[in-house]
Formats: sequence, structure tokens, C-alpha cells
Amino acid sequence: MSFTFGRDVRLCSAADFKQVFDHTDIKVSSRHLLILACESKLDHPRLGLVIAKKNIRKATGRNRVKRHIRETFRLHQDELGNLDIVVLARKGLGELEDCDINKLLTNQWFKLARRRNERKVSKMEAIA
Repeated sequence: MSFTFGRDVRLCSAADFKQVFDHTDIKVSSRHLLILACESKLDHPRLGLVIAKKNIRKATGRNRVKRHIRETFRLHQDELGNLDIVVLARKGLGELEDCDINKLLTNQWFKLARRRNERKVSKMEAIA
């Protein structure tokens, strides 16, 4: 798997985001962020970001958070399978230190991968 963050691993259109919002299969939540995901027909995960000005006031803070999300996603994308993922920032995420943001995101990616695998197993059991 390539560890680049090219256009093929991004949710680019409003329709892509709408698909995730309308057909959310997996939710991973914490105090500072919410991750929504749904299965896609592609063979790799894709990422979309919703970082509202309401929750992180300064552009530098929003850009810093987006940079951390993209970087941790890039490193963990091989564990996520074929999910379309939207990350929504909540109040307070911008005030966290860089190391705390990375720890939080790494933990959330592992939770997402675990829930995806649990879902896969339950689907397999339902078929059998």
C-alpha cells in the first residue's frame, strides 16, 4: 500500500460526503472529535475532513489539526480497509498539544479498524 496522500484517498465531492453522512455504518466518538465511516466499493480508504470555524476559531489551528489528521490517516490507512471516512472536529480539539492530538487520533484509528473487523465477522456469521 502506498503511504502517499493523493487525490484518490480523499473524499472530494459533496456527493461523497453525503454518502457517508446518509449511510454511516461505523461511528467512533471522543470528546474532541467524531469519526463517521461507511463501506465503499473501492479497495482503499478515503478521508474527508469537516473542521468548522465555529469549533476551531483560528485558521492556523484548523490547518494544524487537518495536518495531524491527514498524517495519522496516511500512516494507518492500510489497517482501515475500504472505508469512506469523515472526521468532524469538536470544540477543544484545537487547544490540545500536538502529541495529545496524535495520541487521540491513533487511538481513534485503532477503534475504527477494530469496529470494522467486528462488523466483518458479524456479517460472515450471518451468512453462515
